[in-house]
Amino acid sequence: MSAICLVLFALLLGLPAGGAAEPVKVVVWDFGGVPGHQVWIKQAVKDFNASRQDIYIELEIRDWATQRESLISTTIAGDGPDIIRVHHKYSVEFGQLGGLYALENFPDFPQVAERFFPNVLEQVEYQGKHYGLPITMLPFVLAVNKSILDQYHLQIPHTWEEMKAMGPVLKAQGIEVFTMPGGVNLDTAYRFLPLLYKAGGRLFDEGWTHATFNGPAGLAALTFLIEMKQAGFFPSASAAYAFDENAAHWCTEKAALSIEGPWWQDVVLGNYKFDTSKLVLAQVPGPAQPIESNPPRTLLDVVMVAITGYSKVPQEAWTVLKALNVDDPVWKVPNPAMGGIPAHKAAYEPGVQSRYINLEVLAEAGRNGLGWPGHPGITEIQRSIADAVNMALTGTLSPKEALDNAAEEVNEILNDY
Repeated sequence: MSAICLVLFALLLGLPAGGAAEPVKVVVWDFGGVPGHQVWIKQAVKDFNASRQDIYIELEIRDWATQRESLISTTIAGDGPDIIRVHHKYSVEFGQLGGLYALENFPDFPQVAERFFPNVLEQVEYQGKHYGLPITMLPFVLAVNKSILDQYHLQIPHTWEEMKAMGPVLKAQGIEVFTMPGGVNLDTAYRFLPLLYKAGGRLFDEGWTHATFNGPAGLAALTFLIEMKQAGFFPSASAAYAFDENAAHWCTEKAALSIEGPWWQDVVLGNYKFDTSKLVLAQVPGPAQPIESNPPRTLLDVVMVAITGYSKVPQEAWTVLKALNVDDPVWKVPNPAMGGIPAHKAAYEPGVQSRYINLEVLAEAGRNGLGWPGHPGITEIQRSIADAVNMALTGTLSPKEALDNAAEEVNEILNDY
């Protein structure tokens, strides 16, 4: 009789008959991630599961390119993972749809938020709520082949005018000043926006009612690229380049400069065996005088971790999220193998040692970083801009025609919200 009573009591408490509670399962979908990141998270999950009896993490590594489609389907179904690692731009799109859980629901969120750079936290905020934590940031900087510059007695350029002045010297040696992916893909939009930001331009007006990237700063940035190409300082085939083709062009030392980010060091070494002693990072140049009144900023991309709005175990998910992405010591030392630099303040304390080349340049760019506006239609907007840049580079349209056409498309998107 006593044994039967114990079983009944255990069932009332939600325990198995043996008396031990089943651990709460937290499902993590980790989208993308370079090999170094994947090695880390697999081990971190293994360590967490070995150390806890109350929570068990089920990890699934997913393709970066599938994140939006996966978020759409799981949000509609109201079922899926508890934690996701995705691009920060989805904080707005899926936060407003209820697909992500506002972190203000956790009492200790203010203390956790204090551990991250404020301008990076802004990238995951929508209408006063934060829908994720910015774990790694990817500021766009200028990748420089310092060996080429030294060979021809050239200095790292700080302005567009200085980049143009380098042209004749390098062109005489069969080397382009600058290269970038210019095909119809988001990489192209990601190379145009740093130039727009440095010229004082912005994508939209403050109220997000209409596009402004076709204003004076945007026109100047795209005209600058066209003039570089027409002068032979820019690859004639760049309009067809994807990321890998552009990286190969730079790594074979056919061009001195490219706009890249923290991933570049690991990519050129791992994929192309490039001698990284020749690599130096610098801030993206802008015009000698800002063309619009906004302060020059650096384009910043952010990878965030978030709790889904349909998670049935948000408290346990928050415990897992903090253990993996806030407290783990991996975030205290910037590591090129992780694909981006940490958004955690602790990673830049005095005395921190890192294998990153010119970490101080990346950190400065990150602190001055401004992301793509967190608009729900931002992916479609990026495609319109990529199309415009490509059409101008191929000569299909003039810079003004291309940007004005793209602005009309973007205004239609903005009017839908």
